[in-house]
Amino acid sequence: MIHISKEEARNYLIRYHNLDGSKELCGEEGAMEYFKRAGSIQYDPLNVVGRNPDLVLQSRIKDYSPKILESLLYEKRYLLDGWDKMMSIYSRENWPFFSRVRKEKEEQIKELLKRRHSVEAFQLIDEIKNMLKEQGPLQANRIPASTTNPGSWGHRKLSSAALDFMFHTGEVGIYKKINTQKVYDLIEKLLPNNILCFGDPFQSNHEFYKWYIKRRIGSIGLLWNKNGGGWLGDFIQKKDLRSEILKELIEEGEILEVQVEGIKDIFYIRSKDMEFMNSKFESKEARFLAPLDNMLWDREMTKAIFDFDYSWEVYVPVNKRKYGYYVLPVLYKNRLVARFEPEMHRNNDPLSIKNWWWEEGVETTGDLRSAIENAFDNFCKYLHCESVQVNNLNII
Repeated sequence: MIHISKEEARNYLIRYHNLDGSKELCGEEGAMEYFKRAGSIQYDPLNVVGRNPDLVLQSRIKDYSPKILESLLYEKRYLLDGWDKMMSIYSRENWPFFSRVRKEKEEQIKELLKRRHSVEAFQLIDEIKNMLKEQGPLQANRIPASTTNPGSWGHRKLSSAALDFMFHTGEVGIYKKINTQKVYDLIEKLLPNNILCFGDPFQSNHEFYKWYIKRRIGSIGLLWNKNGGGWLGDFIQKKDLRSEILKELIEEGEILEVQVEGIKDIFYIRSKDMEFMNSKFESKEARFLAPLDNMLWDREMTKAIFDFDYSWEVYVPVNKRKYGYYVLPVLYKNRLVARFEPEMHRNNDPLSIKNWWWEEGVETTGDLRSAIENAFDNFCKYLHCESVQVNNLNII
């Protein structure tokens, strides 16, 4: 059992996610190194000051530009869109390892389409395959099909439902995106043969569970065994199953137990990540984090370790929001000291800050304000804008 303080836990997480810049990760190579460490980044289509994967990477990768991720996804194809915790992005080498997740999604979507009386979508699969072979990559709106009316959360067209099914089962992949619109192609045109032909590497579900639970710990860096956002996804939401697998991984030396002072629950880290526990913490920088940042996946854990109560309020009715629609946490040294709501940013317009909230008890020293100013400079470079408008807020 490793015993650490809350401050040491914060230091470890920040080093692990390179939020202190202790290792200079740059460009495509730096982004791939982070994906290798964390496994995946959650995708969300909302774009206020960039989409969630871009916001995650800009806080960790020096001189990051969204073109880096676009190139890795849709030009070099070292990364791909797939299902992990939720819709995510991960390395193409992980494709074979997620075969059981794709099989589970297949059964789920079959049941969903039955409930929505949209099983006719399955009859379009062969037709869509032939169209993709003959015509190349296609958007759903290029495929003629009768409409359906499953309700507010369903596809209005059977062709869209069919393509969504084919994507989640691995028959098609995303060739590119036009804003949020997906352009699909056959998966065999997007991934190398050695990856497609690799097959499921696991001999049993038990082997898969061990890999998946260990991977999820690595996606966050430090994780307890409480149900919550950190364990979202198929298979690993069952606490009894996790407890059994965690015990086995401890016995095999793959993971280690961590007791954080003042928190009764036990945490887990991968054994290979101990290097981040022992290195010296010296950061004096500020960073703006993504709403779905890997380090914040488990909101209750964030509150316990960082004393920062954060929720993403985009789907909360306006009159019930505590803060705002799209609010980003602010990291300084090893504390989450503030949060702010940016206006939607487009083109080269100045970055406009709608609201800013300091955390209670934060002393706004000159060093802190200087670090925030530098963080805004870096954020503006990421957005390709020349200035920031703080609208008379008490920030810098």
